[in-house]
Amino acid sequence: MDQELRIKFHGGTLRIKAGEKDYIKDSPKKFQTHNQSDKIVKVNGYEVRLINVPEVERPGLEPIEYCPYFENLNEIMLLENIKYHVLFESEEDKFELLPFIVSSGKSTFEKLNFELGDNIVAGFLDFKSYVGKTFLDIKTSLGRESIPVEVRSRKISYYDDYPRMLADLSDEISSLILEADSPTFQSFVVDSSKAKTFYEDFIILEYIFRPENLPSAAEYINRNFYTRLKREVDFVPVALASNIDIGELPRTVSEPTGISAEGEIRNLPQVCLEETPDTSENRFYKYFLESLEDLILKLLEDSPEGYIRDSLKFFLDEVDYQLSFDWLKDVGAVEYLPLNSQVLQKRDGYRDILRYFFILELSLRFAWKEFEESFRGFEKRLSELYEYWCYFKLIRILEDITGERVNPLDVFKIGKWRVKIRRGYESMLKFALKMPTDTIIIKLSYNRKFAGETRCRSYSLPFIPDYSILVDIDECTYFIHFDAKYRSKITRNFYNDSEIKERDLEEEYKRKYEAGDIYKMHTYKDAILHSIGAYILYPGNQKIVFKEDINEIPSIGAFPLNPNNRKNEEKLKKFIKTIIMETVGIRKEVIPQ
Repeated sequence: MDQELRIKFHGGTLRIKAGEKDYIKDSPKKFQTHNQSDKIVKVNGYEVRLINVPEVERPGLEPIEYCPYFENLNEIMLLENIKYHVLFESEEDKFELLPFIVSSGKSTFEKLNFELGDNIVAGFLDFKSYVGKTFLDIKTSLGRESIPVEVRSRKISYYDDYPRMLADLSDEISSLILEADSPTFQSFVVDSSKAKTFYEDFIILEYIFRPENLPSAAEYINRNFYTRLKREVDFVPVALASNIDIGELPRTVSEPTGISAEGEIRNLPQVCLEETPDTSENRFYKYFLESLEDLILKLLEDSPEGYIRDSLKFFLDEVDYQLSFDWLKDVGAVEYLPLNSQVLQKRDGYRDILRYFFILELSLRFAWKEFEESFRGFEKRLSELYEYWCYFKLIRILEDITGERVNPLDVFKIGKWRVKIRRGYESMLKFALKMPTDTIIIKLSYNRKFAGETRCRSYSLPFIPDYSILVDIDECTYFIHFDAKYRSKITRNFYNDSEIKERDLEEEYKRKYEAGDIYKMHTYKDAILHSIGAYILYPGNQKIVFKEDINEIPSIGAFPLNPNNRKNEEKLKKFIKTIIMETVGIRKEVIPQ
């Protein structure tokens, strides 16, 4: 059934409609409270009629939802990358329909080229990959009227993938912070003016309190908490002294009670070594738990009844439980943040706590230029975040394959006040894969240009793949390209002639459909010299590889890569390792051994 919003403004009625084809298959229903076929609610003082729009306790994946339970979210919820049908019937002759993303000013409304009537305007509304808070606006002689809406992510879940992606990107930032010997150690500034919204705090808390995260790390620390030897000196009778502090002997002689009337020494300085958990690392751990407690209590003050409040109460119970352990009673207040501590950086449990600290406190506030630009106002351009995230995943995959580690300073360019990710030729990261008879040199670049005048060139037009892997064996060089496609959903279809023509027309018109991404991979492989493969990375679930013959390469294809799916990451790593090894076979055919 089609879904529809009918918003009764003073100057007319705005209708937003989503067709049945816009529904996402297998959309989760477990958080839905009830689904009214027709219901009228008040939003921002206006009457809104909900037709086949479900009232949900927690945002799902239906094209239009009504969610009145989140204090920090707008009640009317739409989805990114859906083309909504819009029709506005004005009650007067002069009017405008102004739906757009407020903080960017970019229009998301496409008006139809033909007129439906003197007082009617119609068209399509599409937010592309922008998500966050926006408004649906009209402007008449009565003035400007608007109703707030929330644009949700369609492919990256706010409850699973989005916080996971933030966590991974925060790890990349923390890798720079923890380079204590580098000149960049003090180059980061926390900007409190860019504080996260309550909702972002909440979803990150949800991530942190998953059983495999904070509860698991805290359990390990409670069983294996770090201790140090505390040295104390106590004066005891000579007969009981066993470990004398030589340095304190002069003090013993100078004390009136230390010498008897006969001139004999009565007491000696006894060194006592006592194991104590009062270390800077444990103070940091306790401080983090107390900070979580403060944040949860703050969120509880304004949280609505229902899922959010229940979750926050659960988080608070978990923190109180962890703070109740007896050994923490002997741990003092934090005096400084021991971020250079090898215990925090490397010891099980503690390194997880350090990571959660970075995620919660610093993930959205660092002066990383591209990351910052992707979070302007309430907008979050997830397609760009996904592109950065895929890049770091490829780096980690090549590290795992070769056993080498990348210096963060080779990934980021450090400015006086900003950090930029390296692009083009200067982004080249080098790895060496040692074989029994060969050493394979592997290089990864981000946004490298291939043109007629460049050293590694395209014989036709210039191209800039998102990521290019160069495999270098002796004098033979091969390229493997990847593009991050946040919107892609690749399926294997067999078209008849009319379907091919229709598909090509759509591709020509907006470069929108999935087939166009496969076309582009063909272009990379065929136009960039020495290319043996080109593949899409996208948040989906289906792997497709189109081979020229029985071998994995030459080929093109698509690989699913999701923030919460380790299996897909492992499959991609296995494939990349396989095609790197197959280049050795290609080299032997070109240069007989």
